[in-house]
Amino acid sequence: MAIQTEALLHVALVTDQLDRMEAFYQDVFGARTLKRLDLDSERFAAGVGVPGATAVTVHLLVPGAEVVLELTQYRAVHPAAPGAPANAAGWRHIAFRVPDLAAAAKELAGRGVPVVGEGPVVVDRPAAAAGTGFLYLRDPDGNIVELIQPPAPAPTPEGDQA
Repeated sequence: MAIQTEALLHVALVTDQLDRMEAFYQDVFGARTLKRLDLDSERFAAGVGVPGATAVTVHLLVPGAEVVLELTQYRAVHPAAPGAPANAAGWRHIAFRVPDLAAAAKELAGRGVPVVGEGPVVVDRPAAAAGTGFLYLRDPDGNIVELIQPPAPAPTPEGDQA
């Protein structure tokens, strides 16, 4: 039997520079901070499985999103592999749907935020994805952020009732 779920609540990124990351997502994506939590209890450390762990977490909401972006800075950070390529195993990126990918790319360029690869790109196959535009960028910690513009809906024949 599958576990019954009700919603996807958040996507979490651990950073060693919380203020820098919070400012990036606020400035580039218009995210607003919903809450800031000081996590310093023994129960927190027990729950994350890191003895003595303490952290500060912020919950951000990007306009149009239903899932919270959770940024956490532990007071003692375990080294990671920042800037891992898109084909590395594990959680690799977060994605935001945008209404105008070309405008988003222009805004990124104006802010000096480089894209990864040759984006924006519009895919031509498979048929189920044809017309979808996307680009990758990296946040200040090297995490990949994807911007996606779905293809325009196909026109319906005249007289069809929805």
